[in-house]
Amino acid sequence: MQKTCPHCRQSFFISDEDLKFYEKVSPIIAGKQYLVPPPTLCPECRQQRRFSWRNERHLYHRKSDLSGKQIISNLHPGAAVPIYEIQEWWSDEWNALNYGRDFDFSRPFFEQFAELQKVVPQLNLCIWYCENSGYCNYVGNVKNSYLIYGSVYSEDCYYGSPYYSKNCLDTLVVRECEWCYECVDCRKLYECFYCQDCHSSSGLIFCFDLQGCTDCIGCAGLRNKKYYIFNQPYTAREYAQKKNELKLWNPIVRQELAAKLDTLKKEIPHRYMQSNQVENVSGNYVYQSKNVLDSYYADRSEDCRFVAQVVDLKNCYDNNYTEENEFCYEYLGAYQVRNVLFSKFCNRVENCLYCDSCFHGHDLFGCISVRNKNYCILNKQYSKEEYEKLLPKIIEHMMKTPLTSPLRGGKEEGQEWGEFFPASHSFFSYNESVAQEYFPLSSEQVTAEGWQWYEEENAKNYLGPKLELPDDIELVTENICEQILLCEVTGKPYKIIPQELQFYKKFQLPLPRKCPDERHKERIALRNPRQLWQRACSQCKKQIHTSYAPDRPEKVYCEECYLAAVY
Repeated sequence: MQKTCPHCRQSFFISDEDLKFYEKVSPIIAGKQYLVPPPTLCPECRQQRRFSWRNERHLYHRKSDLSGKQIISNLHPGAAVPIYEIQEWWSDEWNALNYGRDFDFSRPFFEQFAELQKVVPQLNLCIWYCENSGYCNYVGNVKNSYLIYGSVYSEDCYYGSPYYSKNCLDTLVVRECEWCYECVDCRKLYECFYCQDCHSSSGLIFCFDLQGCTDCIGCAGLRNKKYYIFNQPYTAREYAQKKNELKLWNPIVRQELAAKLDTLKKEIPHRYMQSNQVENVSGNYVYQSKNVLDSYYADRSEDCRFVAQVVDLKNCYDNNYTEENEFCYEYLGAYQVRNVLFSKFCNRVENCLYCDSCFHGHDLFGCISVRNKNYCILNKQYSKEEYEKLLPKIIEHMMKTPLTSPLRGGKEEGQEWGEFFPASHSFFSYNESVAQEYFPLSSEQVTAEGWQWYEEENAKNYLGPKLELPDDIELVTENICEQILLCEVTGKPYKIIPQELQFYKKFQLPLPRKCPDERHKERIALRNPRQLWQRACSQCKKQIHTSYAPDRPEKVYCEECYLAAVY
């Protein structure tokens, strides 16, 4: 089935397998199945819409609407949504069912849901089972960490998105790493700095696509090597001497290493996609998976499509930032859900539709912040019989309700049933959300779409003296942690925390001259886009689908040619 996306006007294809999936996840209520229609938007625009509902990195000071306590929140003080501090939200001091209401069949569902979300309290930050990590967001089982986002099972990490890692700083999706700095999309590294796409290695500095390597500087595309500099072998003594002469705190040295590595990256063969232990997959960074297509950063998953940054998924389409799900479609965030459609940030729920931040329950529709409940609609409790009688009527109502915008306030055709929450209803402004990271727009473009844009009163207004930072980390004293620094790119203020300073001194690394957000932006820019092109293998000329666009200068090899060249 060929369709044209009403938002971006690009053509996209819905396969027979896709149609079978939509039928498979279509809910059965009181013995009758209510079919999920094929999507109206293309995969990219569907992802953009979901991303507009997730704000990871923009944190603000505001007060709890329950206690008045000063707290940190990912909703700015002017946002028209009540916020409770985490312990307050989980307490028995309030009940989400007190906000319940009857469904109004004279009005669209999304309109009623938007009204409900303006009165039901939300969590100030999305944190589970964490210790001493109050300045993080969307994290679980994290300890002694600061400004990390979307992370799980990590300890003593700062700035970035580590998973199952310890003592890592300034990272972007690293897994099972320790003592690493400025690493992007790496796995199982120890004491590695400025690396990308490296795996199962230690002692790497400014390296790209290394596996099973130890003590290498400025290398690319190597396997099981030791004591290499710019892909040339050295003796252990020669290597140690060269490394001792290396002054990473010197910006000229770092620039030279980065430039030489960039040249080397253009000379080596590039694998058409990063993967391992897979069968029938496409996308990039897919591991230990089977039948996972058009997906990115997926681990241990099966029979999935259009998913990104997920682990342990089965039979899921259009899932992001989530783990341990089954039979889910158009789902964003949190984990351990089953048969959940068009929902966000729920945990341990089943058979739920159009829900937000619901925990430990089943058979919920249009609910917000409901905990340990079953058979609720718009936060109102029903019996099982009442629920199964009313819900089909609501779905049929949504099938008949025209949707003026699947993504924005336009004039496109569609129906409410089968669409995720509209971006125009998000309580985050577009430029606060991760949508801005992957689908960047100007304030004028956002406003034209009918979405929100938020201009924070930031400390570009900071009037203090500009601090000159020494290059040599040995000249930096602990007093630096009491100073306010200004980003050399954006002018935004930032600080150095004591744990961070200890890390730099331990490894003779320079103080950052840019704020954490700008460093994150630069790491994002190192990645290939989450998009596939058809191009010919640079070696055998076989057609491949890859995230390397046809006009890119790299030599891109198919799997067979790459393995033959590298191993």
